[in-house]
Amino acid sequence: MSPEVKEWMEQAEYDFSTAKAMFHARKYLYMIYMCQLALEKILKAVVALRTDKTPPKTHKLLLLVKLGQVNLVEEHLEFLGTLDAIGSGARYPKDLAAARKTYSRNVAQDYLVKTKEILEWIKKDQIFKQL
Repeated sequence: MSPEVKEWMEQAEYDFSTAKAMFHARKYLYMIYMCQLALEKILKAVVALRTDKTPPKTHKLLLLVKLGQVNLVEEHLEFLGTLDAIGSGARYPKDLAAARKTYSRNVAQDYLVKTKEILEWIKKDQIFKQL
C-alpha cells in the first residue's frame, strides 16, 4: 500500500472515530460533517489506488465514487447524495437552532449507522483485497 493510500485510510478511520465521539457529545452537526469527511477520505483512497494518481481536491462524494469506480448499492448512493446536498450546511448553518432541530439524535444515529455500513462496504472492495 502506498503511503498516500495508507494516509487516506488512517484519516478516514480517525474521522469516523471523531464522528462517533461527536455523536456521544450530542454535537450532531459536527458528527455529520465528520461522517462526510470519513467517506470522502476512504473514497480518495480508492481513487488513488485505481488511478495511481492523487485524488482531486473535491468534497463531492458521488464524483469520487465515479472516479474510483466504486460499486455501491442504490441506497448507499442516495445517502452519499444526501451528504453531498447537505455540504457546507452542516459546517456553516445559516440558522443553528433550525439545523439542530433538523438533525436530531435519531437522524444523527441513522447517519452514523449508514456511514459505518458504507465504510465497511468500501473496505470489502476488490481493490483492497489486492493489498
